[in-house]
Amino acid sequence: MKLESRFAEAAMPDITAIDMRMDGPEKGEWIAPSLAREVFGALDRGEQALLFLNRRGYAPLTLCRSCGHQYQCPDCSAWMVEHRFRGVLMCHHCGHEVRTPKTCKECGDTESLVAVGPGIERVAEEAAARFPDARRVLVSTDMGSHAQLRERFAEIERGDYDLIIGTQLVSKGHHFEKLSVVGVLDADLGLAHGDPRAAERTFQILTQVAGRAGRASKHGKAFLQTYHPDHPVMRAMVNGDREAFYAQELLAREAGGMPPFGRLAALIVSASEQKSAMDYARVLLSAAPMAEGVRLFGPADAPINMIRGRHRVRLLAQSGRDFDLSGYMRFWLSSAERARGDLKVQIDIDPMSFM
Repeated sequence: MKLESRFAEAAMPDITAIDMRMDGPEKGEWIAPSLAREVFGALDRGEQALLFLNRRGYAPLTLCRSCGHQYQCPDCSAWMVEHRFRGVLMCHHCGHEVRTPKTCKECGDTESLVAVGPGIERVAEEAAARFPDARRVLVSTDMGSHAQLRERFAEIERGDYDLIIGTQLVSKGHHFEKLSVVGVLDADLGLAHGDPRAAERTFQILTQVAGRAGRASKHGKAFLQTYHPDHPVMRAMVNGDREAFYAQELLAREAGGMPPFGRLAALIVSASEQKSAMDYARVLLSAAPMAEGVRLFGPADAPINMIRGRHRVRLLAQSGRDFDLSGYMRFWLSSAERARGDLKVQIDIDPMSFM
């Protein structure tokens, strides 16, 4: 089913791309001047504004300016995210956390640790300095229980807050009648992954969060801070032309034989040692049946190559849409040497995630 209009015939928000190369914020700030002016305007009119960043915590990376050490999770190939409100560094993949250090554990230097990049808590800190008179609320899964978050949303709907600072939690399923201005602080964030569905996912979430603005009698405006204003996703958002985006995305997928024009199967081998995982992945590859219409790629380290202390190596099978890829994968594994010891094998047909 295709929805041709919004509920109660509300007008779609006007969407503007803010070119961060030309109109970016000052160093150490994350809200562009033109977006700040729009937020001030909404507040002056007694309306609500939303600042959106799909990144929890205060900063995604902590490093030492003296020796360059970067704090990484001991069990995952991921940086430790600073959560300043709680005073911890946390891995968002396995949940491992430590108290935020005062000195560098590598060189012992004091006051040399710096937070790199913005998280939603850092945006809230800047918002407090820029809009001190606004009634502000931070909405993130880290900021309370489900019951507490439901109460926050009820308070926002009542108009108890002027400025909402939130993650993906606020992007869909909410109706804030007073909300007229939405600012996406890093519209490019979802495009930074080697995922064939990255553009699709980015378009979906930008459409959802921009759609929070102007859902009732208020005219809505949304602003996308981007370094790539000419990207097809950004052009489609600004022009309100989702059909053009879908058409271009389908052409790209058809040219590459990607779903829905082809099929994919990911085979993830994991083990406590990277060599064990890679060696067994090569054994699997050597046992792959010859078949017309299927191509195999790898083995290679997965983009997130370690989670919870297990090293991950990936093989990828690609076929046409009419090929029985599930049957091929079953025959392949049944004819290969069985995994032993702590080796594990996962199969994902038409994977939704490539991480």
